[in-house]
Amino acid sequence: MKKKIIIISFFFFVAPSLADAAWFKLFSTQTADLFLDSKSIIRVDQRITFSQLVNYKIKQKNGMLSLKTTSEIDCKNLKIRDNEYFAFKQGMGKGENFYSKKQKGNWKSSKKGTSVYFLNQVLCDRVLK
Repeated sequence: MKKKIIIISFFFFVAPSLADAAWFKLFSTQTADLFLDSKSIIRVDQRITFSQLVNYKIKQKNGMLSLKTTSEIDCKNLKIRDNEYFAFKQGMGKGENFYSKKQKGNWKSSKKGTSVYFLNQVLCDRVLK
């Protein structure tokens, strides 16, 4: 519940003051931080696309330290799919991009109450055309 309040507060009070900032942290876990690129958010009818970045705290087995994805939300049902992946050897999407995939993935449902569901809901409710 605290995460939801923090995220809602961020969207209402902090995000407007960060108009020039691109990446902002959504949340942290023990293994990684998740960022959203505020400049990448685009709404076309009932679909929203945006970029997000997972910044790992420890280098992964394949040498990856960060992963950027471009995702798409269907606001009719809050399903999400990833359309592009970019893996990097340095944090925050820097360094060598050693893996890229540009292919629309399958639509996935997220469970109500999860951070993914909540983010999808907030973006669909708050991002205007």
